[in-house]
Amino acid sequence: MNNISSWGNIPKYQHKNIFSISDSSIFHENKLTFLSHGLGRSYGDVCLNENENLIITTSNKKILSLDNNSGTLNVESGASIRDVLDVITKSNWFLPVVPGTQNVTIGGAIANDIHGKNHHRFGSFGNHVQSILLMRSDGEVLSCSDTQNRELFFATIGGLGLTGVIISAVIKIIKIKNNYIAGEIKRFKSLEDYSEINSNYDKNYDYTVSWIDCLSKAGQDIRGVYLSGNHSEENLRNKNNTEKKITFPITPPFSLVNNLTMKGLNNFYFSINRERIISKQHYRTFFFPLDTINWWNKAYGKKGFFQYQFVIPKKESSKGLNKILKEIKTNGEIPALGVLKSFGNIKSKGMISFPRDGITMALDFPNKGEDTLKFFNKLDKIIMEYGGALYPAKDARMSKEVFETSFPKFDLFSQYIDPRFSSSFYRRIK
Repeated sequence: MNNISSWGNIPKYQHKNIFSISDSSIFHENKLTFLSHGLGRSYGDVCLNENENLIITTSNKKILSLDNNSGTLNVESGASIRDVLDVITKSNWFLPVVPGTQNVTIGGAIANDIHGKNHHRFGSFGNHVQSILLMRSDGEVLSCSDTQNRELFFATIGGLGLTGVIISAVIKIIKIKNNYIAGEIKRFKSLEDYSEINSNYDKNYDYTVSWIDCLSKAGQDIRGVYLSGNHSEENLRNKNNTEKKITFPITPPFSLVNNLTMKGLNNFYFSINRERIISKQHYRTFFFPLDTINWWNKAYGKKGFFQYQFVIPKKESSKGLNKILKEIKTNGEIPALGVLKSFGNIKSKGMISFPRDGITMALDFPNKGEDTLKFFNKLDKIIMEYGGALYPAKDARMSKEVFETSFPKFDLFSQYIDPRFSSSFYRRIK
C-alpha cells in the first residue's frame, strides 16, 4: 500500500499499486481502476484514487519537438512547467498560460485546464492545446484534436484525468523577446477600488492578479496589492537566474499559520509593495513567487489546509464577494492567503472546465476540522446563489449537488469517461 496526500495534505489516501506510464501491460493484469498522477499539486482529491491504482507520469517528460516556424511544442505529459520553460525560453518562447507554480505537469495542466494571470487575454491552457495523444484502458492510443476524436478531445481538456492517460500534447506557444516582465504595482483598499483599477489595467496588461488581505481593519471590506505585467519588449540580454530557495524542514504538529502570524505577514507584505513601475522582473519571481519556498504547505501542520476557489459572474460579483467577505469575518475563518483575479469572456474548450467569465477568488484556510467544513457549506450556498462555481483542482469536500450545479455539461462529459478510470473526487460527486 502507498500512502499519498494532496498538496493541502487533505486527504491522505492509501493506494493499492503505483505504476509507471511506460508499463503498457497494467490494464491487462489489474482489475482495479486507474488514475494518472503527476507532481501531486492538486489541493484536493482529483489527483488521488483511494485503495485503487495510480499511474505516475513524471518519467515521461521529453520535449519531442519545438517548431520555431509554427510556434508549436510537442511534449510528453510528465514534463513540468519548469522543465518546459527551462528549454523553450532559451529560444525566446513561452507557454501561453502558466499557473502560480512551475511544479505542475503538462498532463495535469490539461486535465485541470489550468488558468493563469492572463485569462482575460488568452483564456485557459486548453485553448492552446492543438492535439493530444490519449491512451485508453483497452490499450488503444488515440489522436485527439479539433478534427480527430473531437468530442473526446473536449472531454479530456479539463476532464480531471478521467478519459484515459495523456501521453503527449502539441501546444501553441508564444514568442517573447527576453525572460523579463515589465509592469506596475498598485494598492487598493476596497472591492470598489479593485474593480476600478482592474477595469483600467486589464485593457493594457496581459497579466493581472491581486493579493488580498481579509484581516483588514473594521470598516474595510478588503485591501490588497494589484500586480500587472507584460513580457518586456526591450532588447535585453537574458542573464542566468539562480533561484534562491528556502526549504520548509518539517511538518510541525500544529499549524504555524494563524490570525496572529498572518496579521504580521499581511502588514509586512502590504507595506513593502509600494506603488511603482517595474521595468525588469524575471518571469520566475513574477509568475511563481511561492516556488521560492520548497514544501511551504508544511507550515499548516499535520492537519493540513484547504484551498477554496470559486468564480462568480461579473454582474453578480460585487454582491457575492461582499457576502463572502462578511461570512469570513463573522465565522472567524480567516484565510492565510488570498488571490483575486478577473476571468475574461474567452470560452474554454473543455466540457467541464472551470474558468468562465467572472471574478475568481482563491483562499487558503487552515484545517480546523468540522467548523471549517460547516463554514464552507455556508460559502457554497452564496456561490450557488449568485450563479458561481467551485474549482475541482482545489477542492477536497464539495458535494455532488454543488458540482452538478457548477458544471451543467457533466452528463455529456460522462459519456467519454474511460470505464476503468476513476478518482476519489469522482466517486464523491457522481
